Amino acid sequence: MKKTFSIVLLLAMLVSLLSFSGCSTTNSEDINYVKNKGALVIGVIDAKPLTYQNEYDEWEGFAVDLGKAFAKELGVEAVFREIEWAEMDELLADKTIDCVSSALTITNARKEKMALTAPYMTNAQIAVMKSSVARRYSSAEECLQLRFAVLDGSTHEALAKENGFLRFAANTTEEALQAVSDGTADAAILNSTTANEMIGKGNQFDDLSRAFDLKKNKFGFGFRKDSGLANAMNDFFVTTYTSGKMKTLAKKYGLEKMIVEQVTEQ
Repeated sequence: MKKTFSIVLLLAMLVSLLSFSGCSTTNSEDINYVKNKGALVIGVIDAKPLTYQNEYDEWEGFAVDLGKAFAKELGVEAVFREIEWAEMDELLADKTIDCVSSALTITNARKEKMALTAPYMTNAQIAVMKSSVARRYSSAEECLQLRFAVLDGSTHEALAKENGFLRFAANTTEEALQAVSDGTADAAILNSTTANEMIGKGNQFDDLSRAFDLKKNKFGFGFRKDSGLANAMNDFFVTTYTSGKMKTLAKKYGLEKMIVEQVTEQ
């Protein structure tokens, strides 16, 4: 009886070890793929001050700087590719891109489809309206008859649906804000990180204002499902935060108060 039990226990241990080994291989496979091709292709959208193009069509921003520094840590080049936000899952799966950056909100739904890093900064999703009417509204309940323009495939679209807003999908954040400006839509949902760069006095949409906050959230980077790159970037976050480099990079864009403390899991 004891001999039989010992054999069963040994077999269980072997299965466990093989399973762990297979998981490790799967997790490291994507890292090796990126290292072998010599480039980390990062999918981005225009989401200033996280990711945006300068006058020379070069990508800049806090998330861009983090992406470049992480790629350097891997020993590869960071390549930025503008994408349609709603297509991120397919682009990751077919390896057109290796990573999604910009204002990528961490959600449970996304965790089921991709490997997400720990959050690196905080944000709020806000309702944006014409400055002439923004003060009339202070809650989602007051906006059920308003038409919201939202970025297709984004958490803004999901949030609008969750609140029961009338809505239509825009291909870019700029297109959504333009719809509010020209009266096609009554309101839009915008990240607070982007608000200071796009709406209000001195910005592109100077006729739009922040009405009220809808939801707090946090940003991360997304990789292919089960990719070891997410854990590798988490380690990079801890090192970068501890050294003070993350705060220095964030300060360039006025985001130092929004970064999330990075700690090693015990």
